[in-house]
Amino acid sequence: MGLFSKKDACPVCGGEVKGLFLVKIGDKKTLCKNCSRQISMSKELLKTATPEFIEEHLDYRRENAEKYAAHNWTVKVTSIVGLQFGLDEAGRAIYLIHDDLHDEDNPVVFSFDQITGYELLRGKKKLDGMEDTGQIPLETGLSALGGVARALKNDDSTSTDCFHLKLTTTDPYWKEIDLKISFTDSQLYGTFGIGGFAGDFKQVCQIIKSIIRKEPVHYIG
Repeated sequence: MGLFSKKDACPVCGGEVKGLFLVKIGDKKTLCKNCSRQISMSKELLKTATPEFIEEHLDYRRENAEKYAAHNWTVKVTSIVGLQFGLDEAGRAIYLIHDDLHDEDNPVVFSFDQITGYELLRGKKKLDGMEDTGQIPLETGLSALGGVARALKNDDSTSTDCFHLKLTTTDPYWKEIDLKISFTDSQLYGTFGIGGFAGDFKQVCQIIKSIIRKEPVHYIG
């Protein structure tokens, strides 16, 4: 079948199916552009999703948009590469924006009670978990000094690494979340050792961990 061959109508809304990067659901039907851009659920759920399941999900997403608009987001963190975070401490909620969540236009909102698990990895090595106390480590051993040294020299042209921020929640569409955050040393530590998103990322991780541990939540802007 050619790239521009006639396609079936959207199984959810009946609209025309055209364009690239559209979502496919369990019965191998393709959603239209409008329905596709509203989807925010795990790939595992999409594999078995029916049109009826998607319709329920779109209702859920509309409710999410209303919740997002109703909250007072006193903290908004945009400095972390590939991740945005918001906090409404009084309203006991956070939001996350990440490519893997497909939610830039309608950020996924989680109540404090929905967040049940947290783990932070650098590459494949675990750095922190919800049972750990003390400061959030972003490095282990002497690697931190090496990273700062490379940033001070502004020498990160080939040095790329990644964090994995893993969460478990009671949200019906995101029970397990693995957010990959790729970065260079200068993005993490700042150019010539000034700036960088390390401090903000540590605070976001600490907030999530504090929520799970039922501890006071604080953000120092």
